[in-house]
Amino acid sequence: MTLFWLAALLLSLVSAAILVLPLWRGSRADGEQDMLALNRRVFRERLAELERDRADGRTDEATFAELRTELERNLLSLEDGPAGAQAARRSPRLVSLLVVVLLPLLTFAFYYGVAAPRGLPAWWQLRVEMGPSVDKLMRGEAPTEADAAGHTLVDFVRLLQDRLQRDPRNADGWFMLGIAYMQLEMVQQASTAFEHAWRLRPEESRYALLYAQSRVFSNEGQLDPQSRKLLESVLAREPAHEGALLMYGLSAYRSGDYGTAVALLERLQQQRAERNGGTGSPMLAQVDAALADARQRLRLVADGKGVVAKAGLRVKVRVDRAVAGEYSADDTLYVFARALAGPPMPLAVVKRRAGELPLTIELDDSQSMLPQQPLSSVPEITVTARISRHGGPEPQPGDLEAVAVPVRQGKEVQTVELVLQSVRQ
Repeated sequence: MTLFWLAALLLSLVSAAILVLPLWRGSRADGEQDMLALNRRVFRERLAELERDRADGRTDEATFAELRTELERNLLSLEDGPAGAQAARRSPRLVSLLVVVLLPLLTFAFYYGVAAPRGLPAWWQLRVEMGPSVDKLMRGEAPTEADAAGHTLVDFVRLLQDRLQRDPRNADGWFMLGIAYMQLEMVQQASTAFEHAWRLRPEESRYALLYAQSRVFSNEGQLDPQSRKLLESVLAREPAHEGALLMYGLSAYRSGDYGTAVALLERLQQQRAERNGGTGSPMLAQVDAALADARQRLRLVADGKGVVAKAGLRVKVRVDRAVAGEYSADDTLYVFARALAGPPMPLAVVKRRAGELPLTIELDDSQSMLPQQPLSSVPEITVTARISRHGGPEPQPGDLEAVAVPVRQGKEVQTVELVLQSVRQ
């Protein structure tokens, strides 16, 4: 920062010098040379005229002497310089001094008043105070709690982004940025950061696993071709990796791939049982519920009965004309079903392109987020929809929202109409 101010001061002084030098030179040439030379030339010409008049007899000797004395007196008074001439010689120097002093002052005033980025001092202070802890993370070291004391997770993200702009091939930095985004519930940004880390070091299982997890989260808990490929690569290197078995198995279950879900969750169940006797683990209880349901669905398919959803909602979604121009076709539409009285986490989510509107969506147990809590298990729910301008499921300003509609579930399929009619502030 000091170097910046020194450079700014030097440039201001150089600019002032460029303006002052011609003025200074002009002052000396005009005030001290040109005027004096002109006066002397006029004196010589007038004296020559007087001498010619005397020689021709038009002027006597006494008159000639008197006029010559008057000319010499005038020349001497001009060379001594009247007060006006002296002031004229002094004024360019005064103007030069004012330019040298005022130009740097006006430059700094303009910078602070108009051009200076807002919050720049706070940004430099953040870099000084939190920079060492971020540098440790970039080197793969664990910072202490004192390193980040007094700062927020958002501060950490800003500084880490700055470091990665200068060192974009630092895989650990991208990985930590992805974790920070996940903690801020910015799933799309986290997925991009994890992808950078994975592409730099594709052999690192934790990078591949969290990249797959972020893709699964942004895809309603279901697998896509890339997340499936990532999880398979982890299990190919580490067949007993419990995190990969759990994520792959549950995601396959939510995606309707019950055969893969049963195979993977049985492996995980066996490994966990051998390690701790199979008791007292909440994770195993979730695995048991998903495994039991997947086995039942496979048996129904084997018996030719198919898989019948236990609940059903037909959701019609459209956009009000008043906000029809507030979104683009590539934005993301989310339809959520939540418990009327309970946690805000959705029971079921469906994701579509906003360009498909208006549309009708079928919601049933197959879209449930948790196998131990299917949609049909909650009698009173609310259904709502949102167009996400940034692509993620978390609400942000500018999103289009519909009013939540309460529904009491029954044995029959019910129809719900949602109208996207307000812009989130």
